[in-house]
Amino acid sequence: MKRIVYILFLVVTAAYGQSKSASNNCPCSNSSEISEWKPQFNRSFDTKATSDNFAYSLNGMYIAEDRDSLYQIKIIVDKKSYGTFVHFQQLSFNKARLINKQVTSCNELPNVHDGGWISANIFAPAKAINRQMVPANFFVGESYLRVDKTRFYRLYKCDKKNEFGIHDADRERFYRKVYWQPEGNFTEISLYHFTQIDVKKYNKQQLAEMRNAVYARYNYAFKEDGKWFAYFNKKPNYRWNHFKDVTPFITTLEKENINYITGFEGPEYYDNQYQNDFLDFWQKLRTTVLENDADKLNALIQFPFMISGEHDDMPDLKVSKQQFAKIWPMLLQQENYDISGTNKLVSWLSKSVFSKTDAFAEQMLHTKSNNIANLGFGKMNGIWKMTGAYADTDLYPKIQSMLMADKKSPVKKI
Repeated sequence: MKRIVYILFLVVTAAYGQSKSASNNCPCSNSSEISEWKPQFNRSFDTKATSDNFAYSLNGMYIAEDRDSLYQIKIIVDKKSYGTFVHFQQLSFNKARLINKQVTSCNELPNVHDGGWISANIFAPAKAINRQMVPANFFVGESYLRVDKTRFYRLYKCDKKNEFGIHDADRERFYRKVYWQPEGNFTEISLYHFTQIDVKKYNKQQLAEMRNAVYARYNYAFKEDGKWFAYFNKKPNYRWNHFKDVTPFITTLEKENINYITGFEGPEYYDNQYQNDFLDFWQKLRTTVLENDADKLNALIQFPFMISGEHDDMPDLKVSKQQFAKIWPMLLQQENYDISGTNKLVSWLSKSVFSKTDAFAEQMLHTKSNNIANLGFGKMNGIWKMTGAYADTDLYPKIQSMLMADKKSPVKKI
């Protein structure tokens, strides 16, 4: 009996030693085996070029593990018409229910699917980090990425094999890049930010399916007597009915797109997307501003005109019709910043938006409120008005001082 127990002890000890030391035997797990990797970090995901996505683009999935946990990073580079955005997601999974506490063999790329599927195992996320950043804030040079003020990741290439990854030096954790792409129908909702032009390609039913396809990809447990359970039950590409809450899986990009297309599904948006009356108001406002006619402009303004600051402790400032004439030129001269197509920071004055023929047409979806540059608009009693503006930390105190000076000035008797 003692001998059997001793043999079992040796077997368990050996298995434990293998699983615990597995990460140490992985290729590219020390600095002498890796070199700098410089992917084309502004390259969007191309579903028709998997090899290019793997070797030359940062887009994709990265996997790391230790004895007790599995870690997954997903990065999607979203190339917009007015800049580039990076959607970063980090998930951790508990391996408590696995007998040997090991998921992948270090010399093999695991079979990774969305929704917690790694190889033959499915995991519920224990922790999720979802962030959206611009490359200027995301990258340090070309071979490091920064998630926050303290966390840096090195982008590395394995010299032994054609493999790439992310090295978390703080935790000595090597994330290996694995082959991955979204599965099923309407995968575009997970790969790039939708604009009005994109949404117009689909009818209401397709938009509803697209939105629910995100949840189905992440194994959401639809109600068994419901429409979407019956619908996705017929789709072999979906692995549904595992999680009641898939919120951790949903990236910032998918969240934005879901919110965007949900608005189009309603009759107020979808049925009027070709006849949005805000476009008519914007054209009238542009003409009036360019004509520099104060009386005509005041007719298009909601008074009191509200000025908001950058921080929560900056109270909204109320501007009267008389005060507006002094403040309006200051608002037009406010500097705005954006990321150009070449990923360089560019600046422009607010007044420039009135000189563009069809500025921001892709964003003019909403039928009740809109924002352009630092200006805000609202629809009240069926009529569009310019309702307020944002003032940065330089402009806000100037406007505040001007308004306070007006209050202290004696009122002239007529």
